[in-house]
Amino acid sequence: MKKISNFSKIILIYALLTMSFSVISTERTLSQKDRLIDQVELLFTKDDEKLNYDEVLTLSNKIIIQREEYPNEIIAKTYLLLSHVTSNKGELETAYQFVQDGLAARPGQKQVKWCLQIKLASILSAKKRYKQLLSTAQQAIEMPQDKENIRYLLFALSYRSVAYAMLNQYENALNDLQKVESIIKENPLFAEHIALLTILANTYYHLTDYQTALTMNLKILQLRFRLKKLDNVEQTYYHLANTYYRLNRFNDAYNAFWESKRYAKNKSSKIHMAYASQGLGLTLIKQKQLTNAKAELEQAKRLFYYNNLSAPYLETIVSLALISNLTNDKHTEFSLLQEAEDLTSNLTNELSDDYIILYQLLAEYFIDKNQINEAYFWQKKYSTSLLKSKKAFKSNTSQTTKHTIKSAKSANILASAKTRDLAVKIAEQSASAATYSAKNDQQKNLIFILSTLAFLLLCSVIFLWLKDRAKKFQKAHDAIEKPSDVIATPVQTKELYEQNFNMARKYSYPLTLSYISISNWQELTFQFNKKIVNEVTREIASVINKHINEFESLGLVNEGEYLLIFPHQR
Repeated sequence: MKKISNFSKIILIYALLTMSFSVISTERTLSQKDRLIDQVELLFTKDDEKLNYDEVLTLSNKIIIQREEYPNEIIAKTYLLLSHVTSNKGELETAYQFVQDGLAARPGQKQVKWCLQIKLASILSAKKRYKQLLSTAQQAIEMPQDKENIRYLLFALSYRSVAYAMLNQYENALNDLQKVESIIKENPLFAEHIALLTILANTYYHLTDYQTALTMNLKILQLRFRLKKLDNVEQTYYHLANTYYRLNRFNDAYNAFWESKRYAKNKSSKIHMAYASQGLGLTLIKQKQLTNAKAELEQAKRLFYYNNLSAPYLETIVSLALISNLTNDKHTEFSLLQEAEDLTSNLTNELSDDYIILYQLLAEYFIDKNQINEAYFWQKKYSTSLLKSKKAFKSNTSQTTKHTIKSAKSANILASAKTRDLAVKIAEQSASAATYSAKNDQQKNLIFILSTLAFLLLCSVIFLWLKDRAKKFQKAHDAIEKPSDVIATPVQTKELYEQNFNMARKYSYPLTLSYISISNWQELTFQFNKKIVNEVTREIASVINKHINEFESLGLVNEGEYLLIFPHQR
């Protein structure tokens, strides 16, 4: 029985220990979970441009692996943070997938749904999917609205105006921009929203209204520096450079592309570096600096290949093939054209107008190889693409003329002009608001600095006054409480004499001086040691101090010689 009892105790102790360790483990898990949730909530409130890529990636890996343990809102916010940091690096396909995953998490909070819809709209705008953009923006606008979410409505209207403008529905675009202006007037803080102005500037760039795009991009750049929001300034420089390039201002384009590359390099954004290098290469080709252009394009090619960006990679190959053609380097040109042909077969979208020259280069390549059928195929493709490009250009330029057009089309052109003017007006208002805000901040800082200095000066004056008062009080206290055997030194005796004499002379009252000299002082100091002499000195001082009042003074003139001062006495 005893053995069984001991065994039962062991089992009981083991069970209790297991339960305690289980509780401790659960508490640690809960605390870690809460900590990760708090980190997500904190990052969710930060500016999108200021998010740290590595921090968000590390945090998301810990949460998504155990996603079943977290609320849907946290999962959705995590995917949204991932879409922000990847799009900041130019990884649009990855960002698009993260937004889709966030929406699939079905978050319950309206704010999270708004953010995901707006982020999806921004990616679709960058990818030039304007029909999908219109649908996404419409869904965001139809969501329940309140004053707290007014900025999301502002962005949704802006993206919808972009979609309308790109789909040639200028009346609708104008109506949305007017709503945007109205919201900004009611909420002036939104006038400084760089992302909003960037949306509008890129719209006019794609509409080939490069002068308007240039005006807005310059305002945006000015706004970034005034507000010190330089985290994604490389993107603004890139858009500005593209606009300069389209306006044939190649020196300005080169400088802007170079600045974009410099800022992208500083933040280790490889994709934006690649796009900037590609732009530099194209600009240098226009400036006939083919060697430098080749170096920039080779760098862009490597970065596009490393990041698996097939479309810009193909465009870079086309530019390098063109350089080889211009320098008569047939071997390199043919090698690049073979690679370009293979990539073209897997291309989902048609090449842009800037790169349809590839088809003509391929036609020449196959002529050199005496493959006439292949050469005819590529030459025909080039002619067809060139014809489409010219038709599109004529259609686009015809929208800016007022000759031989119907009244409906005329109204549409007028709406287009109004839309452009309103967008520029919003940009100018933003720059003005930023200037006023910057000056206001400077004035506030100056007032704060001056107030702080005045306060410190006042504190210093009070401190010095209190210190002087305390010093005087201490002196008075020492004078009252000084020991009976203390005697003034010869220097102090002289000061006491002068002070009392001057006072007696000024106020005409009697002053009596008494001189005491110990004649055998030298004999005393010779016969006894210093300790005994000091004791005799203190005793003499003590005896004299006991017989004088607080207004009478005793001082040492010399060793063994004393001076007594009696004011108001004869």
